Amino acid sequence: MKNNNAVEQKVLATICRYKLIEKGDKILAAVSGGADSVCMLHILYKLRDELGTKLFCAHLNHGLRGETADRDQRFVENLCEKLEIPFFSKNVDVLAMAKAEKLTTEEAGRKARYSFFDELSEKLGICRIATAHNKNDNAETVLMRILRGTGVDGLSGISYIREDGVIRPLLDVSRAEIELYCKENNLEFCTDETNAENDYTRNKVRNELIPYIEKEFNTKITDSLCRLSETAREDGDFLKGYAERLYTRLRNPLPGNRPVSLHTESLGMVDKGISARVLRIAADEASPGVRLEKKHIDDIFGLMQKETGASVDLPDELRVYNRYGWIVFEGKEDTMKKVKEESDGFFVKISPSDTVFVESLGKNVTLRIEDAQEYKCKINETALDFDLLQGEMLFLRSRREGDRIVWFPDGKTKKIKNILIDMKIPQSDRNRIPLLCTGSEVLAIVGSRVSEKYKITKDTKTALIVEYGSENADK
Repeated sequence: MKNNNAVEQKVLATICRYKLIEKGDKILAAVSGGADSVCMLHILYKLRDELGTKLFCAHLNHGLRGETADRDQRFVENLCEKLEIPFFSKNVDVLAMAKAEKLTTEEAGRKARYSFFDELSEKLGICRIATAHNKNDNAETVLMRILRGTGVDGLSGISYIREDGVIRPLLDVSRAEIELYCKENNLEFCTDETNAENDYTRNKVRNELIPYIEKEFNTKITDSLCRLSETAREDGDFLKGYAERLYTRLRNPLPGNRPVSLHTESLGMVDKGISARVLRIAADEASPGVRLEKKHIDDIFGLMQKETGASVDLPDELRVYNRYGWIVFEGKEDTMKKVKEESDGFFVKISPSDTVFVESLGKNVTLRIEDAQEYKCKINETALDFDLLQGEMLFLRSRREGDRIVWFPDGKTKKIKNILIDMKIPQSDRNRIPLLCTGSEVLAIVGSRVSEKYKITKDTKTALIVEYGSENADK
């Protein structure tokens, strides 16, 4: 059996290997009062000088076990007082929360815990939240995911460190080692009687399935599952990095990079396993934290085969569209922004030699005067006959319902809306295209087309140049 020093050294090795903690970090230990969290708190307390950290403790009372839960809270508070560790607690009615938000009790408890930890982290300037997940927890998680039919990412199990700063320093320590550590260090702990009940899937896996596998098939199933987890994590890290690099090449480089869009034809040429990861990256950027299951990914693949305008609704108010050869991901923020732009639009006065920053595009529009006969057209510029505009007040604005522009040499007009559709401009971007106008007339679709009425001819003396897409001078 391991001695207490060996366990501490194992935890220290895990912290160093995965860079869980850096010198000067403030660590918030999530402590329930059970053996796992008490062991973790004690080890982090003993390593605090070596690691150069400041330690805090948080305990959430879920209000599910009456006086027993209150006892656990008092126990953790007394332990922190003894060790001189700052202690914070909170009481939450998790049952009421689960009912109000239509969650399971387990989901509501988890949400309440991490909400509390986040509150403390912001208040205290904490950058790491330590939870006491251990080697057995990881094995149970992997097995539960296998039962549900997981992929490589699911097989990777519990991560040592999450992007939000949650760390698991005990992940290489078994439950048996934890219990021995508590015994050899005379550490008391609380026992949650509900752990012996098989009302939850995890408890059934822990209390029934794993003991059965150990007895009938593999006495070291926990170690085997953890090795599988490590191999899957290494494979998953490689695939993730490859998919992220590919994502940057496939996404639409619109100014501001919103909405998130992927080029359909290019994506269709990629192996399905990688393209599924690219889709998940895009979904997470459009709606951070969204969890897409395989059926959702299959829905998006199906969408790629449909006509322009088709869409699917996904979790967390994420909607995905097929638009003119692009798969467009629209999250809640994109929807709110689109509604605001469509209702408010933009309208600003502009004069020759002015530069105006169009916020919805993240680009500048600049006007300047040049000799028409010497002007040479550039890709990001359009030119109008300034001689015909003398005295007119000019404006930049977004498209309005019914807008038309002189499109044909005979003076006939065409709806701006139809022009943008013909140009395959996605609907979400049409109100972002600036129009150069007088009080009553559209002179140009900036960056695209000038009204036939105001095109430069061989008789034009002075040209009004509209430069589109220069960097914002204030940035």
